[in-house]
Amino acid sequence: MRAFLKKRREVLMYLVFGVLTTVVGWGVYYVVMLGGRAVLGIPPAEVASGRYLVLYTVAQLLQWMCAVLFAFFTNRNWVFTEADRQANMGRQLLTFACGRLVTLGLDYVMTFGLTLLLGLLLPSLMHVTMLGRDWNLCEIVSKLVAAFVVIVCNYIISKLLVFRNKKNQ
Repeated sequence: MRAFLKKRREVLMYLVFGVLTTVVGWGVYYVVMLGGRAVLGIPPAEVASGRYLVLYTVAQLLQWMCAVLFAFFTNRNWVFTEADRQANMGRQLLTFACGRLVTLGLDYVMTFGLTLLLGLLLPSLMHVTMLGRDWNLCEIVSKLVAAFVVIVCNYIISKLLVFRNKKNQ
């Protein structure tokens, strides 16, 4: 078991910190979305209006900023420990952020598109009351699907472009 863990340490640590990064990002996203819906009076089933799109965009951008900073420092310090430590941190952060911009676009389009598609296919899930709150389950499912795709893409980008081993450069 110890050999298995040692051999797959990087991937396992990436998954642990990927989950934590997702929790940070989703925490920010849902605080902004739920708070914004309450302040602006946007009902859960409203997912195509201009005011929803503005709120959604703000939530995605704030989520992205918080998640990128958290992920960069955790990945640099605890995940990619074989990476070149002499590499310029500013350049690494810029490359990391650019890679994450690509996956932000992927997350944005996937979540929005899947939310609309699921809303058309399963309109009863657009407005569900659970735990004393109104939820859009289509949006939650879309966010989960997009998160899986984004985590895989982010690992590939980080491994190949950002935190390269000194011997592989």
